[in-house]
Amino acid sequence: MIIGSTQFYWVQVGLNVILYLFIAVAIYCLLEQIPVRKKRWRVFRYTGGALSHRIVPRGLLTLMLVSGKAIEEKGQLLHGCGIQVEAALYETARRIMLLVLFIGIWAGYMDLRLGFAVSLINPVYVMLGSGIGSILVLFDTKLLIAMKEQRAHRIVKEIYIISHHLLYYQESKMNLHAKLSRCEPKTRTVRAAFHSMLNEWYHDAETAISAFKQRLGTDESYSFGETINALRLHEHEDYYGLLRQRIQDYKEKMELVRESRKETVSYMLFILAGLPILNTFRVFMYPWIVEGQRLFNSIN
Repeated sequence: MIIGSTQFYWVQVGLNVILYLFIAVAIYCLLEQIPVRKKRWRVFRYTGGALSHRIVPRGLLTLMLVSGKAIEEKGQLLHGCGIQVEAALYETARRIMLLVLFIGIWAGYMDLRLGFAVSLINPVYVMLGSGIGSILVLFDTKLLIAMKEQRAHRIVKEIYIISHHLLYYQESKMNLHAKLSRCEPKTRTVRAAFHSMLNEWYHDAETAISAFKQRLGTDESYSFGETINALRLHEHEDYYGLLRQRIQDYKEKMELVRESRKETVSYMLFILAGLPILNTFRVFMYPWIVEGQRLFNSIN
Protein backbone atom coordinates (compact mmCIF):
# COMPACT_ATOMS: atom_id res chain seq x y z
CA MET A 1 0.00 0.00 0.00
CA ILE A 2 1.51 3.34 -1.09
CA ILE A 3 0.89 6.37 1.11
CA GLY A 4 -0.65 9.29 -0.73
CA SER A 5 0.01 13.00 -0.32
CA THR A 6 -3.36 13.50 1.42
CA GLN A 7 -2.42 11.07 4.17
CA PHE A 8 0.91 12.83 4.65
CA TYR A 9 -0.95 16.11 4.87
CA TRP A 10 -3.04 14.84 7.79
CA VAL A 11 0.06 13.40 9.45
CA GLN A 12 1.62 16.85 9.25
CA VAL A 13 -1.55 18.40 10.68
CA GLY A 14 -1.46 15.95 13.58
CA LEU A 15 2.18 16.74 14.29
CA ASN A 16 1.44 20.46 14.25
CA VAL A 17 -1.43 19.97 16.70
CA ILE A 18 0.83 18.01 19.06
CA LEU A 19 3.49 20.73 18.88
CA TYR A 20 0.84 23.38 19.49
CA LEU A 21 -0.42 21.57 22.59
CA PHE A 22 3.11 21.15 23.89
CA ILE A 23 3.87 24.86 23.42
CA ALA A 24 0.54 25.81 25.05
CA VAL A 25 1.32 23.65 28.11
CA ALA A 26 4.81 25.15 28.35
CA ILE A 27 3.42 28.70 28.20
CA TYR A 28 0.80 27.82 30.82
CA CYS A 29 3.47 26.46 33.16
CA LEU A 30 5.53 29.64 32.72
CA LEU A 31 2.52 31.86 33.40
CA GLU A 32 1.80 29.87 36.57
CA GLN A 33 5.14 31.06 37.95
CA ILE A 34 4.17 34.74 37.64
CA PRO A 35 3.00 36.27 40.97
CA VAL A 36 -0.71 37.01 41.02
CA ARG A 37 -1.62 40.61 41.72
CA LYS A 38 -4.48 41.26 44.08
CA LYS A 39 -7.71 42.28 42.35
CA ARG A 40 -8.29 46.02 42.53
CA TRP A 41 -11.87 46.26 41.39
CA ARG A 42 -14.33 45.19 44.01
CA VAL A 43 -16.99 44.21 41.47
CA PHE A 44 -14.88 41.28 40.28
CA ARG A 45 -14.48 39.97 43.82
CA TYR A 46 -18.19 39.25 44.14
CA THR A 47 -18.85 37.94 40.63
CA GLY A 48 -18.29 34.35 41.76
CA GLY A 49 -20.55 34.87 44.77
CA ALA A 50 -23.34 36.22 42.56
CA LEU A 51 -23.06 33.25 40.21
CA SER A 52 -22.99 30.83 43.11
CA HIS A 53 -26.50 31.90 44.15
CA ARG A 54 -28.04 32.20 40.69
CA ILE A 55 -31.23 30.15 40.39
CA VAL A 56 -31.92 28.43 37.05
CA PRO A 57 -35.59 28.06 36.05
CA ARG A 58 -36.84 24.50 36.37
CA GLY A 59 -38.31 24.63 32.87
CA LEU A 60 -34.91 25.40 31.38
CA LEU A 61 -33.37 22.50 33.33
CA THR A 62 -36.03 20.17 31.96
CA LEU A 63 -35.56 21.48 28.43
CA MET A 64 -31.79 20.91 28.56
CA LEU A 65 -32.26 17.44 30.16
CA VAL A 66 -30.26 18.39 33.26
CA SER A 67 -30.77 15.80 36.01
CA GLY A 68 -30.24 16.16 39.73
CA LYS A 69 -27.44 13.61 39.68
CA ALA A 70 -25.52 15.58 37.06
CA ILE A 71 -25.95 18.76 39.11
CA GLU A 72 -24.68 17.03 42.25
CA GLU A 73 -21.61 15.59 40.51
CA LYS A 74 -20.72 18.90 38.86
CA GLY A 75 -21.26 20.71 42.15
CA GLN A 76 -18.68 18.52 43.89
CA LEU A 77 -16.18 19.00 41.08
CA LEU A 78 -16.69 22.77 40.97
CA HIS A 79 -16.31 23.01 44.74
CA GLY A 80 -13.13 20.94 44.58
CA CYS A 81 -11.79 23.26 41.86
CA GLY A 82 -12.60 26.35 43.91
CA ILE A 83 -15.05 27.65 41.28
CA GLN A 84 -17.91 29.54 42.92
CA VAL A 85 -20.58 28.90 40.31
CA GLU A 86 -23.94 27.26 40.82
CA ALA A 87 -23.76 23.72 39.44
CA ALA A 88 -27.18 23.92 37.75
CA LEU A 89 -26.18 27.16 36.01
CA TYR A 90 -22.87 25.66 34.91
CA GLU A 91 -24.41 22.47 33.53
CA THR A 92 -27.17 24.36 31.71
CA ALA A 93 -24.66 26.79 30.16
CA ARG A 94 -22.44 23.86 29.16
CA ARG A 95 -25.22 22.12 27.28
CA ILE A 96 -26.33 25.33 25.56
CA MET A 97 -22.73 25.97 24.50
CA LEU A 98 -22.44 22.40 23.22
CA LEU A 99 -25.59 22.90 21.13
CA VAL A 100 -24.19 26.16 19.70
CA LEU A 101 -20.90 24.46 18.80
CA PHE A 102 -22.70 21.62 17.04
CA ILE A 103 -24.62 24.22 15.05
CA GLY A 104 -21.27 25.85 14.20
CA ILE A 105 -19.92 22.53 12.90
CA TRP A 106 -23.04 22.00 10.77
CA ALA A 107 -22.94 25.58 9.45
CA GLY A 108 -19.26 25.27 8.53
CA TYR A 109 -19.90 21.98 6.76
CA MET A 110 -22.84 23.38 4.80
CA ASP A 111 -20.79 26.44 3.86
CA LEU A 112 -17.92 24.23 2.69
CA ARG A 113 -20.17 21.81 0.81
CA LEU A 114 -22.74 24.13 -0.75
CA GLY A 115 -21.12 27.56 -0.51
CA PHE A 116 -23.82 29.26 1.56
CA ALA A 117 -21.30 31.85 2.86
CA VAL A 118 -22.64 31.48 6.38
CA SER A 119 -19.66 33.33 7.87
CA LEU A 120 -16.84 35.58 6.75
CA ILE A 121 -14.34 33.12 8.20
CA ASN A 122 -13.05 30.15 6.27
CA PRO A 123 -15.55 27.31 6.91
CA VAL A 124 -12.69 24.90 7.62
CA TYR A 125 -11.60 27.11 10.51
CA VAL A 126 -15.19 27.33 11.75
CA MET A 127 -15.51 23.53 11.73
CA LEU A 128 -12.10 23.07 13.34
CA GLY A 129 -12.72 25.63 16.07
CA SER A 130 -16.22 24.35 16.79
CA GLY A 131 -14.96 20.76 16.81
CA ILE A 132 -12.17 21.51 19.29
CA GLY A 133 -14.56 23.52 21.45
CA SER A 134 -17.17 20.74 21.43
CA ILE A 135 -14.53 18.19 22.48
CA LEU A 136 -13.48 20.41 25.39
CA VAL A 137 -17.09 20.94 26.44
CA LEU A 138 -17.96 17.25 26.09
CA PHE A 139 -15.01 16.15 28.21
CA ASP A 140 -15.20 18.99 30.73
CA THR A 141 -15.42 16.45 33.55
CA LYS A 142 -11.90 15.25 32.77
CA LEU A 143 -10.67 18.84 32.74
CA LEU A 144 -12.38 19.63 36.04
CA ILE A 145 -10.89 16.51 37.64
CA ALA A 146 -7.43 17.58 36.44
CA MET A 147 -8.00 21.10 37.80
CA LYS A 148 -9.20 19.66 41.11
CA GLU A 149 -6.09 17.49 41.44
CA GLN A 150 -3.85 20.41 40.53
CA ARG A 151 -5.54 22.66 43.09
CA ALA A 152 -5.35 19.95 45.76
CA HIS A 153 -1.62 19.62 45.08
CA ARG A 154 -1.10 23.38 45.47
CA ILE A 155 -3.10 23.33 48.70
CA VAL A 156 -0.93 20.50 50.05
CA LYS A 157 2.23 22.45 49.24
CA GLU A 158 0.99 25.59 50.98
CA ILE A 159 -0.33 23.74 54.03
CA TYR A 160 3.05 21.99 54.20
CA ILE A 161 4.79 25.39 54.26
CA ILE A 162 2.39 26.77 56.87
CA SER A 163 2.90 23.71 59.09
CA HIS A 164 6.68 24.15 58.91
CA HIS A 165 6.35 27.77 59.97
CA LEU A 166 4.12 26.78 62.87
CA LEU A 167 6.84 24.39 64.03
CA TYR A 168 9.35 27.23 63.73
CA TYR A 169 7.22 29.33 66.12
CA GLN A 170 6.74 26.43 68.53
CA GLU A 171 8.88 27.95 71.30
CA SER A 172 7.43 31.42 70.79
CA LYS A 173 5.17 33.01 73.43
CA MET A 174 2.76 34.30 70.79
CA ASN A 175 -0.74 32.91 70.69
CA LEU A 176 -1.86 30.66 67.86
CA HIS A 177 -3.63 33.45 65.96
CA ALA A 178 -0.45 35.54 65.89
CA LYS A 179 1.56 32.55 64.69
CA LEU A 180 -0.92 31.88 61.90
CA SER A 181 -0.87 35.58 60.95
CA ARG A 182 2.90 35.32 60.48
CA CYS A 183 2.29 32.40 58.08
CA GLU A 184 -0.24 34.23 55.88
CA PRO A 185 2.33 35.90 53.53
CA LYS A 186 3.51 32.42 52.52
CA THR A 187 0.09 31.50 51.10
CA ARG A 188 -1.30 31.99 47.61
CA THR A 189 -3.98 29.47 46.69
CA VAL A 190 -5.43 29.27 50.22
CA ARG A 191 -4.91 32.97 51.01
CA ALA A 192 -8.56 34.01 50.70
CA ALA A 193 -9.82 31.19 52.93
CA PHE A 194 -6.88 31.62 55.32
CA HIS A 195 -7.43 35.37 55.61
CA SER A 196 -11.14 34.90 56.26
CA MET A 197 -10.34 32.38 59.01
CA LEU A 198 -8.00 34.85 60.71
CA ASN A 199 -10.60 37.63 60.49
CA GLU A 200 -13.31 35.43 62.00
CA TRP A 201 -11.00 33.93 64.63
CA TYR A 202 -11.89 36.10 67.62
CA HIS A 203 -15.58 36.02 66.83
CA ASP A 204 -15.71 32.20 67.00
CA ALA A 205 -12.48 30.30 66.40
CA GLU A 206 -14.08 26.88 65.98
CA THR A 207 -16.58 28.19 63.43
CA ALA A 208 -13.78 30.02 61.60
CA ILE A 209 -11.73 26.82 61.32
CA SER A 210 -14.78 24.87 60.16
CA ALA A 211 -15.50 27.52 57.50
CA PHE A 212 -11.86 27.33 56.39
CA LYS A 213 -12.20 23.59 55.82
CA GLN A 214 -15.46 24.03 53.94
CA ARG A 215 -14.06 26.75 51.67
CA LEU A 216 -11.12 24.63 50.54
CA GLY A 217 -12.99 21.32 50.52
CA THR A 218 -9.98 18.95 50.37
CA ASP A 219 -8.88 16.14 52.67
CA GLU A 220 -5.67 18.00 53.52
CA SER A 221 -7.57 21.12 54.54
CA TYR A 222 -9.76 19.05 56.86
CA SER A 223 -6.76 17.38 58.51
CA PHE A 224 -4.96 20.71 58.82
CA GLY A 225 -8.07 22.32 60.30
CA GLU A 226 -8.37 19.56 62.89
CA THR A 227 -4.71 20.00 63.80
CA ILE A 228 -5.14 23.77 64.23
CA ASN A 229 -8.22 23.22 66.38
CA ALA A 230 -6.29 20.76 68.56
CA LEU A 231 -3.46 23.28 68.96
CA ARG A 232 -5.98 25.97 69.82
CA LEU A 233 -7.55 23.90 72.58
CA HIS A 234 -4.34 22.36 73.95
CA GLU A 235 -1.14 24.01 72.78
CA HIS A 236 1.07 21.22 74.07
CA GLU A 237 4.21 19.47 72.82
CA ASP A 238 2.23 16.34 71.97
CA TYR A 239 0.03 18.25 69.55
CA TYR A 240 3.09 19.66 67.81
CA GLY A 241 4.10 16.02 67.40
CA LEU A 242 0.77 15.52 65.64
CA LEU A 243 1.67 18.47 63.42
CA ARG A 244 4.98 16.82 62.57
CA GLN A 245 3.10 13.66 61.59
CA ARG A 246 0.83 15.72 59.34
CA ILE A 247 3.89 17.31 57.73
CA GLN A 248 5.26 13.85 56.97
CA ASP A 249 1.94 12.84 55.39
CA TYR A 250 1.90 15.97 53.24
CA LYS A 251 5.48 15.30 52.16
CA GLU A 252 4.61 11.75 51.09
CA LYS A 253 1.65 13.00 49.04
CA MET A 254 3.83 15.58 47.30
CA GLU A 255 6.38 12.87 46.51
CA LEU A 256 3.66 10.73 44.93
CA VAL A 257 2.49 13.62 42.77
CA ARG A 258 6.08 14.39 41.77
CA GLU A 259 6.66 10.79 40.70
CA SER A 260 3.47 10.70 38.65
CA ARG A 261 4.48 13.93 36.92
CA LYS A 262 7.87 12.47 36.09
CA GLU A 263 6.15 9.51 34.43
CA THR A 264 3.87 11.83 32.44
CA VAL A 265 6.80 13.95 31.29
CA SER A 266 8.74 10.83 30.26
CA TYR A 267 5.78 9.69 28.11
CA MET A 268 5.55 13.11 26.49
CA LEU A 269 9.29 13.12 25.76
CA PHE A 270 8.97 9.63 24.27
CA ILE A 271 6.24 10.86 21.94
CA LEU A 272 8.16 14.01 21.01
CA ALA A 273 11.25 11.91 20.29
CA GLY A 274 9.34 10.29 17.44
CA LEU A 275 8.55 13.63 15.76
CA PRO A 276 12.03 14.09 14.19
CA ILE A 277 11.86 10.53 12.88
CA LEU A 278 8.50 11.19 11.21
CA ASN A 279 9.75 14.48 9.84
CA THR A 280 12.88 12.78 8.45
CA PHE A 281 10.68 10.16 6.79
CA ARG A 282 8.52 12.91 5.28
CA VAL A 283 11.45 14.97 3.97
CA PHE A 284 13.81 12.28 2.70
CA MET A 285 11.68 9.20 2.02
CA TYR A 286 8.55 10.77 0.59
CA PRO A 287 10.19 11.85 -2.76
CA TRP A 288 11.42 8.29 -3.28
CA ILE A 289 7.94 6.95 -2.59
CA VAL A 290 6.45 9.40 -5.12
CA GLU A 291 9.01 8.38 -7.76
CA GLY A 292 8.31 4.70 -7.10
CA GLN A 293 4.59 5.35 -7.45
CA ARG A 294 5.12 7.13 -10.78
CA LEU A 295 7.33 4.28 -12.04
CA PHE A 296 4.74 1.74 -11.00
CA ASN A 297 1.99 3.67 -12.81
CA SER A 298 4.12 4.00 -15.97
CA ILE A 299 4.73 0.23 -16.04
CA ASN A 300 1.01 -0.45 -15.81
